Amino acid sequence: MPTADVNLNDEMVKLVAYTIVSLKPDDERVMDGGEGTIIVTRSMSGEDFGSWMLARYLQQEVQTYDLGAEPVTKIRGNLIANDELKYLRVYFVVSTRWPREPRKFEERQIAVLNEIGRAIVG
Repeated sequence: MPTADVNLNDEMVKLVAYTIVSLKPDDERVMDGGEGTIIVTRSMSGEDFGSWMLARYLQQEVQTYDLGAEPVTKIRGNLIANDELKYLRVYFVVSTRWPREPRKFEERQIAVLNEIGRAIVG
């Protein structure tokens, strides 16, 4: 059986699927809004990726609704009980990776500088 690709330690462009779960005893579950995919362009460890995804998840704004009241926007981390935070984990797998395409910035910068030079000279 092939193993999941969890290596984020390269300079390639990676498509990463992730799921945030709670391993709280007797309440194990996938967290609401805790699944997705993201492009990763930097080299990082799995621990760094997990910390990054948890921070993004806990800082998200979400709408909450009370009966008969207007929706209220709250930070997701404020909606999770403090005793549950220690049970949050991130599962991830690199779905695919591609070589990084060359940046076009330098080429555009040279073209603009050449235009400026021509305008000054002539």
